[in-house]
Amino acid sequence: MNSADLQPVARPLDGVRVLDLSHALSGPTCTSLLALLGADVVKVERPGVGDDFRHYTEHAGLPGMSLPFAAANAGKRSITLDLTQPAAIKVVHELARRSDLLVENFRPGVAAKLGLDWPSLSAINPALVYASISGFGQTGTLRDWTAYDHIVQAMSGIMWMNGDPDDDPLKVGFPIIDTFSGYMAVIGLLAALHRRDRTGKGDFVDVAMLDSAFNLMGAAIPIYFQTGEVRARTGNRGYRLVATSETYPTADGYISIGANHQHQIEAMCQVLGCEWLLEDARFATHQQRVLNHEALRAALTGIFGALNGEEIEPQLAARHVPVAYVRNLGQVLEHPHFKERDIFLEAHLPGAEQPMKTVGPGFQLGSGRFAAGAVPCLGEHTEEILAELDLDPEVLAAVRPREAA
Repeated sequence: MNSADLQPVARPLDGVRVLDLSHALSGPTCTSLLALLGADVVKVERPGVGDDFRHYTEHAGLPGMSLPFAAANAGKRSITLDLTQPAAIKVVHELARRSDLLVENFRPGVAAKLGLDWPSLSAINPALVYASISGFGQTGTLRDWTAYDHIVQAMSGIMWMNGDPDDDPLKVGFPIIDTFSGYMAVIGLLAALHRRDRTGKGDFVDVAMLDSAFNLMGAAIPIYFQTGEVRARTGNRGYRLVATSETYPTADGYISIGANHQHQIEAMCQVLGCEWLLEDARFATHQQRVLNHEALRAALTGIFGALNGEEIEPQLAARHVPVAYVRNLGQVLEHPHFKERDIFLEAHLPGAEQPMKTVGPGFQLGSGRFAAGAVPCLGEHTEEILAELDLDPEVLAAVRPREAA
């Protein structure tokens, strides 16, 4: 038995009820984190189809249970409701009445047409904290534009800044904006929930994927406003733009170095056996290293190219030089460090022979470990959830699946 199994399960949001009207990735990422923190998350899905993300099986998974969907929805309860039907809207109203938090990522205006927008639901439950996640926010010229992750990467400037100087703009290779928007929604929801617990008043949280992208670029944006400078693509150069903080090919792959400060550069040169670089006036100070970037980069390219990256990585780390051998995802997930930290969770995956391993919330608590719940089948908890509601039998009969009615 793993020692972590002996720890109590951390559920800091135990007792918090969340109504999840979201789909795809940004909203489900938000509610997935809330579920990991112990909240009771009720996910509303379309009868017979469910969240479209269920069917993204080109990224692996079973029919109706793609692994991307499973990773973003473990631990939730699924109810199927046809939101075009008045009875289903009554059920959602009742769910909202008893919920603390609500998350939706409809296009702006859709929730209002359904009678599920903030004004409608806050009238039913004034203590409700309601988050809307959209591409460009609930106001502004771009409000009604449809967005996906790579669209916002293009609109925000991230794609322009990413990649090598002489190459085309390049998107980040995973849905970074979708994911980060979900995290920003969690921050907004928990801040508003804390205020609600003090005042009794709910709040509206407007999360735009574009705004979230700007937060990721928080270090670059003030530079533009202050100087008018548009940052160019810098490839694999580190933030300080010196050759001692860059990525180099090695005899066995690539290595990334972060020697920004003089003591780190001295330690790096001692490990690599190139102390002569320290005696060259072109590389003596930070300013000189910036001015003579190409010459220093050429020297370091030759030095690193003759060395084994995996061998020198621990040597440099032992001298407190920031360093990482460039690994693919499989290599890093098998690294003993992550097994020792026990940060990955197991979730029951219907139809699979073994549990699905997934990520935790990105932090650990001293009070206990986190645990992932099962991935819900479509509508698996419909009857269970309906039984909890105080609604007329006619309404309940109208929304029950035909085989259960």
